[in-house]
Amino acid sequence: MKKLMFFLLTQFVIGQEVMPIEIPLKGEANQQSLEMSGLAWYNDYLILMPQYVDKNEPGFYALTKSNINRWLDGNRSGALKPNKINLVTPKYDEIINGYQGFEALTFVGNKTYLIIESKDNGIMKSFLVKGDMDIRNNSLVIDSNKLEEIPLPQNIKNMGFESILKYKYRLMVLYEANGVNVNLESSALFYSSSLKSKGSIPLPNLEYRLTDVTEVDGKGHFWALNFFWPGERERLKPGDDFILENITQGKTHKQFEHVERLIEYKIRSDKVIRTSTPPIQLVLNKNSRNWEGLVRLDKKGFLMIVDEHPRTILAFVPKP
Repeated sequence: MKKLMFFLLTQFVIGQEVMPIEIPLKGEANQQSLEMSGLAWYNDYLILMPQYVDKNEPGFYALTKSNINRWLDGNRSGALKPNKINLVTPKYDEIINGYQGFEALTFVGNKTYLIIESKDNGIMKSFLVKGDMDIRNNSLVIDSNKLEEIPLPQNIKNMGFESILKYKYRLMVLYEANGVNVNLESSALFYSSSLKSKGSIPLPNLEYRLTDVTEVDGKGHFWALNFFWPGERERLKPGDDFILENITQGKTHKQFEHVERLIEYKIRSDKVIRTSTPPIQLVLNKNSRNWEGLVRLDKKGFLMIVDEHPRTILAFVPKP
């Protein structure tokens, strides 16, 4: 294993940037139309959440950690086929005007907490819902009696709450756009397990989009996905990129306008702060990849997923 990790680090850390290693998928989960929107661990199962589930046979998808590690430790020549988790869900497209699917999820025991997004007459909304996982029967049932609207700090096209994690006995949700010119007083919101609002704490401003977060570790640390597609410049109005202070910008990040990176944070009792850990900049392609899901893979690194732009991509990112 040590030899493998040394190989990964020497081959895939290039000029202050890290090369994502694609893990090919096959089967239904690889359909571009699902628009994969989130990742989360349920015990040792990696749950892949589409934004738009199949209406006739709705479901999420699962890979075991052992299969992922076996692929990484092997010759990495084959594709992995996620198992389907049958989803029992209210007909949100009939309940929520302008329903736009699932955006984030996390697990607390057998309970799952999810964020839903909508856009109706140009007004964006985010909602918090909960459900129960029964992995033995490949089933996830969403509670039809729980639907809590999350107040948005701003109304920006296609921007809502896209990240959720568990911190101690509460849930924490994060808005997608936190730049100084669009959301100066950015914050993290707390909710109880019964989906009741429990206040907020300040969150440092972050330019571009914040599209997902990992779980919190024992020190209160978590990582966040930070992504920018230049086509959203007008709506995001980026200010100075303070993440790059005293940091060498990666080679491909100097070549292209788009941004793909991971940033570490720490939760304190009264605020969220950035840690001193340098950001992890990904090696960019000419065309940006819309990363939507993020989890840790033990101490090895991270697993990330792209929605439909440019296609469904599950990738491993070794930690430098």
